[in-house]
Amino acid sequence: MKPSNKFDVTERLAIDGGPSAVQMPIPPRKRHGELEKKYLNEVIDSDTLFFHLGSKVRELERRFAAMYEKKYCVACSSGTAAVHIAIAALQLAPGTEVITSPITDMGTVTGILYQGLVPVFADVEPETLNLDPNAVQAAITSRTGAIVVVHHAGLAADTAKFVDIGLRGGIRVIEDCAQAYGCEYQGELVGRRGCISCYSLNHFKHITAGSGGMVLTDDDRLRYYASLLLDKCYQREEGIRNPFFLATNYQMTEMQGAVALAQLERLPEFTEHRRGLGTRLSEALGEVEGISLQRIAPGSKHSYFLYLFKIHPEVLGCTAEEFAHALQKEGVNAKAHLLTGGRPVYMYDIFQKRSAYPFSHYPFQSLDTGANRSYPPGLCPVAEQAFDRWITLELTENYNEQNVDEIAFAIAKVAYHKVRRPAVSHSR
Repeated sequence: MKPSNKFDVTERLAIDGGPSAVQMPIPPRKRHGELEKKYLNEVIDSDTLFFHLGSKVRELERRFAAMYEKKYCVACSSGTAAVHIAIAALQLAPGTEVITSPITDMGTVTGILYQGLVPVFADVEPETLNLDPNAVQAAITSRTGAIVVVHHAGLAADTAKFVDIGLRGGIRVIEDCAQAYGCEYQGELVGRRGCISCYSLNHFKHITAGSGGMVLTDDDRLRYYASLLLDKCYQREEGIRNPFFLATNYQMTEMQGAVALAQLERLPEFTEHRRGLGTRLSEALGEVEGISLQRIAPGSKHSYFLYLFKIHPEVLGCTAEEFAHALQKEGVNAKAHLLTGGRPVYMYDIFQKRSAYPFSHYPFQSLDTGANRSYPPGLCPVAEQAFDRWITLELTENYNEQNVDEIAFAIAKVAYHKVRRPAVSHSR
């Protein structure tokens, strides 16, 4: 971003007493309105909140499946539940290994553990922070049963390569699309390549029902198991109540379905606006010294659940935390350490202490299954380094072009000063 009459990157930093780069307040975020009220009133008037007897959840499932050109959608109570259902629907034996990303939400991994399966973390690509297909290939063993591909922050992972790996090894591929509404890969929406895919409706996603999730598949058997897994293995379609495996109660209520249905109508508007903002910001930052942007493959479209960029400490002379702190003083909602507490998921106590279940190291270690998996530091070096280099920005649909221009100015301004005085840093 070059200096102009409006944006002069040589201005003194706000952290040093200069004016803040951000002057225009972010407009309020108002995501729910009259259509949600209308659908909710229809539910209340129907006096039916249970999904199996109502119409809103079923209509949501129908429309969501049609949007992705899939045969089936199964709605459930959360994105975490959606991933759990997808994993459990595969009916893998306890002790089976499931490969996934070390940079993700714990919700990606929870269902693996509940099924008595063993998480295996493969490293990420340094330019995208999505799973590295080469690292996944190297992590495959005779015990591998599935790969959970996470489309992190709204950027598509290289799904075709994972599907090819799966086909060659007889391994099922699940797509975790919780952060990837509107994200495209090779010209199509992500979530269409794996045998089953998962979505989230929690408060922070592109669209929300407070909580909620969806599972998509073309597979008749996976659809059937998914429908049982959210409903205690009650075979409501056949009128049979005789559970034949352990299943959860992950039902979506009609009220959640009503809100989600209304939100679905606004999804194209939200995603296109975010994509425009993200593209504008990337164009402004393309020549800023000391930072680099996520690589977007040809044929892919980022949907900007989050906006990420990488700093180069050897050029800027500061850490990601120091750079983010300077941006915060400029009025930018910037955070270092991404979203997992400043470390890869496998550095959480639950993995380091192997404490998923009380008084046991199961499923990480088990005489019954032969598993014995631990997660030492250095397991995924690219992911571990990322937390000291990448910065996360919020870029939601309520932002406007001036907001984005001021954010770009702030980043360029901080970078300009850091490059020219690398020995100076400002810690909290």
